[in-house]
Amino acid sequence: MARGGRASFKIDYTKFEKNLQVMMRRVERGTKKATIAAAEEIMADSLSQVPRATNTLANSAYYKIIGKSKNFSAELGYGGNKDPVNPKTGRHASEYMVAVHENLDAHHPIGNAKFLERPVASYQLKFGAKIADILKNEVGW
Repeated sequence: MARGGRASFKIDYTKFEKNLQVMMRRVERGTKKATIAAAEEIMADSLSQVPRATNTLANSAYYKIIGKSKNFSAELGYGGNKDPVNPKTGRHASEYMVAVHENLDAHHPIGNAKFLERPVASYQLKFGAKIADILKNEVGW
């Protein structure tokens, strides 16, 4: 109603707020899906490069998703899955995985050094597109 040259309005944001909350839940779900997809793709690439003299390192590969709500991250590595023992040396994977990963001079009939670092670096170029695709599907953009 106009009074003295002024107008007043009452705006009900209830529906907008509900829609925004739904959208935020979808974004959260999509972000978690994208983080899981990234971890799985990086680990698959890493497993194709890990040296496999005994498969101990490959058998120790793991990833886990960390975080709740809107902030997710992935931890990927070797030396997990109960840290298997190499049948040739009697050593746990966690005892030698860093040395195998870092030794660029070692020759491996199957696999190579930097078997985790290279897949992570390579995937960084894809992650933006991956999360965008998942969020498009999740949110419906």
